[in-house]
Amino acid sequence: MTTFLGDNETGKSTILAFIKYMLFGFENATTANQNFNPLDVKTYGGQITLTHENKTIKIERIKILRTGKPSFSCEISEEGQSYQLDEASWQEFMRPITAKVFSEIYTVTQDNLQISTVKDYNADRLDQEWRMSATTGTVALFDQVQKLSKSRDQIFTTTRAAKKPINQALTDIASVQEAIEKKTTEEAALLPLMTKNAELEEQIKDYRDQQTSLDDLINQSKHKLSFLAEYQEYQELDSQNLSNILSTEEADNLRRKHALHEKYNQEIRNLNQKIAADSIAIENLDTPKNRFLQDEETLEKFYQLKLEYPKAISAEQQIAQFKFSKHYLIITIIAIILMGISLALKPFVAIFFLIIAIVSGISHYKTHQLERQELAKNEAVLADFDQKVAYFNDMIVLDNDSVNTKIENITLLEKELQELRITLSQYHPKESIEKLSALKDLDNAIFEEIPDIDTAPKLLEQWAQQSRDLMRLTRLKEQLSKIFDLSIVFNGYKEQKQLDQQVAEKTKITQELNSVIDEHSRNLAVINQQKTDTTLIDLAAKLARKKATLRDYLVDFATKTAEIKLIGDVMQSLSSETLPDILHRASLLFRELTNNSWQEIYLDEDILWVKNSRKQSLRLIDLSTGTRDQLQLALRLAFIQSKKQEFPIFLDDNFLRFDKTRRLNFGKLLQTIAQDRQIILLTSDQDFTLEMEGTIKL
Repeated sequence: MTTFLGDNETGKSTILAFIKYMLFGFENATTANQNFNPLDVKTYGGQITLTHENKTIKIERIKILRTGKPSFSCEISEEGQSYQLDEASWQEFMRPITAKVFSEIYTVTQDNLQISTVKDYNADRLDQEWRMSATTGTVALFDQVQKLSKSRDQIFTTTRAAKKPINQALTDIASVQEAIEKKTTEEAALLPLMTKNAELEEQIKDYRDQQTSLDDLINQSKHKLSFLAEYQEYQELDSQNLSNILSTEEADNLRRKHALHEKYNQEIRNLNQKIAADSIAIENLDTPKNRFLQDEETLEKFYQLKLEYPKAISAEQQIAQFKFSKHYLIITIIAIILMGISLALKPFVAIFFLIIAIVSGISHYKTHQLERQELAKNEAVLADFDQKVAYFNDMIVLDNDSVNTKIENITLLEKELQELRITLSQYHPKESIEKLSALKDLDNAIFEEIPDIDTAPKLLEQWAQQSRDLMRLTRLKEQLSKIFDLSIVFNGYKEQKQLDQQVAEKTKITQELNSVIDEHSRNLAVINQQKTDTTLIDLAAKLARKKATLRDYLVDFATKTAEIKLIGDVMQSLSSETLPDILHRASLLFRELTNNSWQEIYLDEDILWVKNSRKQSLRLIDLSTGTRDQLQLALRLAFIQSKKQEFPIFLDDNFLRFDKTRRLNFGKLLQTIAQDRQIILLTSDQDFTLEMEGTIKL
């Protein structure tokens, strides 16, 4: 709840207009709009900040007086993110609230609460206006009905209102019809000549009908002759025997089998070339070395050497180690030499070296025995390995090489074997021969089914030509059947001769027609000379115009009547659907405003009644002016609540005719409503605002 308190001309109306302009855009100053343009500067506008559903919305509009389009910016911030809206998106965001709804519904003023200030207001009309205001929130529809009714009544009310447009049009039509009857009587003397002219008109019509018929026949003949070349082509094709030598399925099968035959021939040629090339390549590879490498015994030797290779390497390494393992003997010799040197100097040291010499000698003896055994064993392994390697003596040079060198040479030989196998794997003469035989069998099967398969291209070309001719014949038949009777032979020479006769006949009829037209024109000139300036034709045209004018008035009258009925039907529907809820809400608000003096607002036979605390029901015309204001305020607030739009209510000194108690009730009511929606009150009443919180003084 926010109250703007200020005296007159302190800016309350400007604040309300500013809020409206920021939300819905600037309005040009007209007879219906106040002018809020500043007096001293050309640029004006401002910025407003709104909050809605955890959104912060900043809107800015700037306008330069009488020039340019107003600027608009709208930034919406939500959960740390912000984005911009253009004017169209902002208007969509605000729907269904518009500038009109803002002014007529959500802005409550003394003016738009007061239904009428006319003292002699009709009670029934007042009930209608209040019921429409309660249902729609404004009296706009009622005003529209009044405007339509007034406009409709200007067109027609009763048959006695002679100045109404419809009655005037009927009078004019009757006058013109009377003049037509009079003119018809005057022209009765011209009846024989007019009768003759009528006969001439019939003759003219007959001649023109004959012309039309001849034109149709001439056009038909010309049309047929224009297709003479196509007809001759059709006859030529129809005379040929176009019964296809092949059906479509047979042609497709022949084309497919010929393609297979060509494919098989190409593959057979390729296979013969491959078999010949493979045979030459295999013959070149049939060397003694290659036969040796592919021998099963050679493969077995390769396998055995791979198994024996680790043991041979180990035996070779151990034999080499035995040749150099003389350390015990060296230690013994050194100990004896040192013992001889020490014997002359220190006998005790000589004894120590003697013991070392004896121990080393014994160790050397034992080690030498073991080495001889191992050496014999390893030499036997090497001998067996060399025996197996000797199988390859003819292929590689194997002197006194090491085991590794021998294995490397044999590995190279095995690699040659692998390469030979890879090379031989590329040649499959047997497989190619089998495939060649199968292809020949397939090709022979085609020859058995179609012996003349080699002539298929020529046969297919003949079939294609016949198919094209047959398709052309079909198309020509379909086209020409709409023009010719194909069951009868068309004779172009005869048709041309008939066309010439029809043209000559048309020329003759044209001459006769022109003669009749000349006679009719002469008679018509005589008739027109004897007529007055105002002829029946003019009167008929005038009558048609008067009838058209009457029709326009009737359409306008019917349209306005239909619009009035449509608004009435809509109001009746709204009264039954939404008015009960609005009246229930309004009754509660009205009761609170009047300290329970008035208990209920209800509708009975389309009349609004108000029931007081003594159970007495009064019509609206019987209420005081201040009570009517309070009733209308209750209806307006009830209408806003029923629509459930989250939009603020703006009140601008709408309680001027409230007494002190009801002003207090009004303040409490606003505080209650402000718990659910924003209320902005603009007032100059100092006493009223002292009881309210959230007051801004201007």
